[in-house]
Amino acid sequence: IKGAKDVLAALDPEIAVLLRGETGIGKSFIVHQVAKSLSLDVIDRRLSQMTEGDLLGLPSITEATTSFNPPDWYHGACQRPVALFLDEMNRATRELQQGAFQLVLDRELNGWKLHKETRVYSAVNVGGKYAVNDMDPALLRRFFVIDLAPDANDWLDYAKERKLNDLIIAFIQANPSMLDPAAKHAPGSVQPTRASWERLSNLFSRNKVDQTPGESLYFSLAKGMVGADVASALVQFGKTFKFQVTGEDVWYHYADPKYGISDKMKKLGQEQWL
Repeated sequence: IKGAKDVLAALDPEIAVLLRGETGIGKSFIVHQVAKSLSLDVIDRRLSQMTEGDLLGLPSITEATTSFNPPDWYHGACQRPVALFLDEMNRATRELQQGAFQLVLDRELNGWKLHKETRVYSAVNVGGKYAVNDMDPALLRRFFVIDLAPDANDWLDYAKERKLNDLIIAFIQANPSMLDPAAKHAPGSVQPTRASWERLSNLFSRNKVDQTPGESLYFSLAKGMVGADVASALVQFGKTFKFQVTGEDVWYHYADPKYGISDKMKKLGQEQWL
């Protein structure tokens, strides 16, 4: 993920980018992070929820001719530099993909050209488990394609930076295979994703059970987010969990307030300090 963010920031604005990977690994978040680093607002549109009119706009008649008026979001991308994020492109209809083809290739639709500093990003889920449409090879080759396959350490770095629940972070460190959906699972079963772990951390904090894994609400919230098997393992882990600061935390992140290491160390007992 760090490599993807570095590459995205280095590309010229006119190069459209396609992020491919499993659901819940942070494709959308990467776009928002890169846009923030470039001081760009994000215009986020899900092509799977759009029709041709939502992309092309509506016509108006001036004397004897017809012209198309673009949607407000596309008009904004033409008037000022933004990050135009077209999500779920391979869930869009074939007609919408054709419209996206002109946008990616020529950076314009119906004569309305994107601002020269506007950046176009798209993201798709890949794999046989998703109900998606094949992308036209001619459209696909117009993108700078980045295939994302982040490991557990990528997510752990992110989780520490975002100050997610300490117990969850320690659990994933000890059980990295439980960060993502199980390789073999029943269709329709609740499975953990990187996004669901963050949502669970926020739920724990909001309901003030982040330090009490023995409570029934703790298990119920976890079960709904990551599935019963993983939730049970998390609860058992939590009952014996004792927060520890690693040497890496102290050496690399102690002075960085976004990691909060110094604040966490104040909670440690004398034995842990030693």
